[in-house]
Amino acid sequence: MTRTRIVPISLSSISDTGGSRPRCLRPLEGSGNVPSVVIPAHNEENLIDKTLRGVVTDGLEGLEVVVVVNGSSDATAERAREFGHGIKVIETSTPGKCNALNLGEAELTRFPRVFLDADIELRPGTLRAIVEAAGLEDVHIVAPTPRFDLTGASLAVRLYKRAERFNPYFGSGAPNGSGCFVLTERGRGRWAKFPDIVADDGFVQGHFKTEERESVPGTTAIVQQPRDLKSLLAVMTRARRGGFELQTKFPDLMQNHQSHVGGMVKRLLVRPWEWPAMFMYGYVRIVERLIAKRQIARGETGWGRDETGRSL
Repeated sequence: MTRTRIVPISLSSISDTGGSRPRCLRPLEGSGNVPSVVIPAHNEENLIDKTLRGVVTDGLEGLEVVVVVNGSSDATAERAREFGHGIKVIETSTPGKCNALNLGEAELTRFPRVFLDADIELRPGTLRAIVEAAGLEDVHIVAPTPRFDLTGASLAVRLYKRAERFNPYFGSGAPNGSGCFVLTERGRGRWAKFPDIVADDGFVQGHFKTEERESVPGTTAIVQQPRDLKSLLAVMTRARRGGFELQTKFPDLMQNHQSHVGGMVKRLLVRPWEWPAMFMYGYVRIVERLIAKRQIARGETGWGRDETGRSL
């Protein structure tokens, strides 16, 4: 039997992370918030059941949930419909996450609004906690704490993710790499529809100041990870292309984006036992950047999606 290896992103174990610590947001007991949830899904038949189970397990009454199956060639839509629980399923032949988000939001009426990737598993209590935390202390976007599932991952991938533990982007603020975030109604009102871009998380982040974005402690979102270096590079290259695109199309939003790489490297340098992880991290970041620039020059727009973490 293969043992599942879940690696938590925990900055609390790193004493010199630098910068300000995230505020300790606590769920507001008895807030009565009933959210809506939009889940864009592309060929997620193997994972959609776990994702939907994480949404309904907290038993929130009146919950609105819509799954937008976009450009899929598998049984994602059928699996979502069979799941029941009043979940609405929309199908479109047009692939693309942002288009799917726009279609899904057109069917929803309630806030706070949860944006959830179809390959993310929320652990029990997580949905309730992040919904109740949304809007506290003038915070307009919150996210659960990510845990990276490294089951079957190669040494290269595990080293890269080990170095990434020292990047405060993951597990603090929102979005934070968890594949899930919640917006208040006021927060969502800062833009109209999602534009047709790759970096949807970066687009969202750009609309909020640091003090308006928080991670909620005591919550967990399990995030599937690539199992080999080739798949990791494909995913990271697509993310890099998305970053370049965002900077070109929406330069004003970049003021709310801060790079943590410099501080991250400094923290790794004083830990010689972490140098193998640091070197692998540097290798991936350099190669992804070179490939992304080459793809842009050639006009390539490949999906850059990891399939290794989606197989059963």
